[in-house]
Amino acid sequence: MATLTTKLTLQSTNTLSDATNVTTTDTLTVTNPTELSRKSIATGSAQALIDSNSAYSYAYIKVISGANATDFLQVKLAGDALLKLRVGEFTWLPLYNAIAITAESYGGACVVEYGYWSIA
Repeated sequence: MATLTTKLTLQSTNTLSDATNVTTTDTLTVTNPTELSRKSIATGSAQALIDSNSAYSYAYIKVISGANATDFLQVKLAGDALLKLRVGEFTWLPLYNAIAITAESYGGACVVEYGYWSIA
């Protein structure tokens, strides 16, 4: 088994009346299947990122680039459009097993980096 360390930091001096500085870290014990890849997502049809995870998993999705500054990726979980990611944005999701993830680009083609790790 392998370990995967995740870290999230939220910092701002002007979004609230007080400064925001939140950091959280978690170390996960992961096993197969594990995948990390990139793919170009065209406009017009949803394309598979993860066909269906076989176990409780964590998924990472980031829009690396797009043809235009206004391009975005619509991410569907189990067929339902739930996320909108613009160029440079990312998400980290805990997923029940048997969840398929698809994505469709709007505005122009986007390059997406994605991965998933199953929990041991």
